Amino acid sequence: MPTMSGHVLVTGASGFIGACLVRRLVNAGRSVHVVLRSSTPPARLAGIGRHITAHQADLRDADAVRRVVAACKPDVIYHLAAYGTHPDQRDRSAILANNVLGTANLLDAVEDLDYAAFVHAGSSSEYGRVDRPMREDDVLRPRSDYGVAKAAATLLCQSEAARGRPVVTVRVFSAYGPHESPDRLASSVMTACLRGETPRVTRGEQPRDWIYVDDVLDLLERAAIQPRVEGAVLHAGSGRNQTVRDMVEAIVSLCPIGHRHPYYGAVPARPDEPTVWVADIARTTKLTGWSPRIELAEGVRTMWDWFTSWYRQAA
Repeated sequence: MPTMSGHVLVTGASGFIGACLVRRLVNAGRSVHVVLRSSTPPARLAGIGRHITAHQADLRDADAVRRVVAACKPDVIYHLAAYGTHPDQRDRSAILANNVLGTANLLDAVEDLDYAAFVHAGSSSEYGRVDRPMREDDVLRPRSDYGVAKAAATLLCQSEAARGRPVVTVRVFSAYGPHESPDRLASSVMTACLRGETPRVTRGEQPRDWIYVDDVLDLLERAAIQPRVEGAVLHAGSGRNQTVRDMVEAIVSLCPIGHRHPYYGAVPARPDEPTVWVADIARTTKLTGWSPRIELAEGVRTMWDWFTSWYRQAA
């Protein structure tokens, strides 16, 4: 894959996908700048702090964002910052301000910069309910404040691209992998297994498009070097019909003490679960040449190895 020189700016670097991306960029020898709200490097970036340049700023503060951009003059911007992904992040004004205003401020800050690529991480939540695989050009009908905010942010990016700027959106589906939040499904089931407990989960019938984080990173990086995708929406999904139960079964098959039987139905499903949740990735593959490489069983095994090591150190 072609490489690019110059500085890289990553927002959302303290988050799951952002931290994984920063680690990959550092390992590739890139000059990485990150935007953090706190002056204290987050746990997800432990061990690589001296290899990155951290800037303390809140994306809702337009002046602070401009100062960051002026200081690092990035060649590539990966905009992964998001708010509203966790159950306790319910404040509507905060969701809108962080996702919409934050995106607007970042686009304004780089307006006069001759950057090579601006890659915005969107969300499958922008689509709402669709009774078939989701296509990149589907009408957006989000059913949550977070989905509305991410859809608005994507439209801002597309508006910028319409003015000739190299902006692209990568909508991420059900990503999992190292450094994800402890309350996510994979991490919570792995924790139960390592504690010798029976995983308590829903009935597991909910559809999910599980995509391992490394495949997401591959597409994010590819989006930054493909001129013909400017202004496009790309899908970081597996394109496979999968369920919550598929993930749970893949994990418990690796439990060290025999095969644990999860307690399905112990936890109620979230309201408003769809009947179909899967990406159509044909157009993304055609535009970029990207396709997911990692099957669910392989991704879970790789995450399990990382998670067990992390768990022992944390304990």
